[in-house]
Amino acid sequence: MFSEPIALLTYKRPELTKNIINIILSLKPRKFYIIQDGPKRDFSKNDKTLFNKNKKIILSFNNRKNVSFILFKKNLGLRTVAVEALKEIFLNEEKIIFLEDDTMPDKSFFYFCKLMLKKYNNNKKIFHISGTNQYLGGKDDLKIKSSYFFSKYPQFHGWATWKDRWEEYYDVNIRLWPKLKNKFLNHILKDKQESRFFKYYLDKIYKNKFSTWDFQWSFALILNNFKTIVPNENLIKNLGYLYDPTGIGAKKFRKLEIKKLKFPLKHPQSIKFNESYDAWCRKNFYCREIFIIRFYKKFKEYNYNIPYFFYYCIKRLLKDKI
Repeated sequence: MFSEPIALLTYKRPELTKNIINIILSLKPRKFYIIQDGPKRDFSKNDKTLFNKNKKIILSFNNRKNVSFILFKKNLGLRTVAVEALKEIFLNEEKIIFLEDDTMPDKSFFYFCKLMLKKYNNNKKIFHISGTNQYLGGKDDLKIKSSYFFSKYPQFHGWATWKDRWEEYYDVNIRLWPKLKNKFLNHILKDKQESRFFKYYLDKIYKNKFSTWDFQWSFALILNNFKTIVPNENLIKNLGYLYDPTGIGAKKFRKLEIKKLKFPLKHPQSIKFNESYDAWCRKNFYCREIFIIRFYKKFKEYNYNIPYFFYYCIKRLLKDKI
């Protein structure tokens, strides 16, 4: 039996949901929480069909004693559903391994999380365990000799954390953002493009103009210099691009291949941040260039075709995303 509790957030991806549920159940987890947000009012006929099929698959496992369901009647949305589910889970659990239905984990991910949750349970400088290693360069560049290392950037395509850390520091509404904004952007973050990136998203989240729940946790960890554990192999394949081939996930995570982590683990000698990994992540993920450069690059993507580019700009301006 796998001793650590596992949670899976699903919605309307029935085939992916079925696959990952079977992977998790093959571990024989002590406790397995399956979560589904409620249906949207403006569902298309196809959306409704997928949602209902997904729910039917979930409920087909209701005869298992180790499975609990968190099924919301009303649609909470991306900003709230995971947060509310974790509130309910943490009524009974002290830690959790969390996945979403658009991820495909290697089984070593679960055992890695289990070992890390135990080893660093009492180390209050470590807040997050990631299954994703984003690095696409050569391993030798990072000079990693251990099975894992530490980063300032938490990742959410398969992750784990502890109840005490989450409940003390997570705030979905980032109510302290106006007070801490200057300190965070100008003193904690040292790179202008990184500051521009976080300012763009955190401003929107604070004003409730961007529906997400994970940036808030990233803000808390970076603000307080807390650490994320990262495996030296990528243990999670993100499949979101299958449903949104033009989205961020498609462009930034499609090339990541899933691998197996070798055991027994070789532990690092210190818990210092891996500066090379964080610098690579900052350059490739957590940066936002000035408007004129972003404008030019997008124009170039459209092969300098003015009518098509003009149409793109109108769409983006209407959505307040440019």
